[in-house]
Amino acid sequence: MNVARRFPGSIKVGDMRRFVLVFVALALACSRESPAPTATAPVTETTATQRPVAVETRIPELQKGTYDEALLWMRSAPRFSFTLVEDDIRAEGEMTRKTPGAEKVRFRADGESWEAEATRQGIVWKRGGKTADAPEYGNRVYQRVTLALDPQKKEGVPLLVSSEGETNLYRFTNANTGDVHEVSVRKSDSSIARVKIGEKVELTIAP
Repeated sequence: MNVARRFPGSIKVGDMRRFVLVFVALALACSRESPAPTATAPVTETTATQRPVAVETRIPELQKGTYDEALLWMRSAPRFSFTLVEDDIRAEGEMTRKTPGAEKVRFRADGESWEAEATRQGIVWKRGGKTADAPEYGNRVYQRVTLALDPQKKEGVPLLVSSEGETNLYRFTNANTGDVHEVSVRKSDSSIARVKIGEKVELTIAP
């Protein structure tokens, strides 16, 4: 029987063979194709971490020769020599200090040698090496060379009136007594060189 005649719409055997061959050829061609390479994300160049810039910090040096520094020096100096003229008394001697509050003062005044030392019982006085009562002017001398007295000022603050040479000169008026105070402070170490109060008191210090 003629198949093509019975099924006029059917595919011929020869055509079928050609279709199969084409299909196999396409399959082989696809299998030989290598897979496309996986796309890699572009490498972005990250910004390098910036190192902190070192900033030089300078600690300001403590200013020397000021009135406040002079007060601190007077309260803490381990020793100094002095000459004090007050009213009609002239005392020359030395102040030594183990710690603030434990001062010892030796001086000569009015032809006599005196020594005063701070103890737990108070100020102990000696004359010529023997325990004695303080002279009339004794406490004034002791306080002048051991205490950094800083009275209230009419001006509010001490005024720098001169900075020539090796010292700074400060001046102010005591708000309570009206006495004019002059304080000379060495620029090198803030030590007090001279204190003058009115016309009656003058203290000269040599470190």
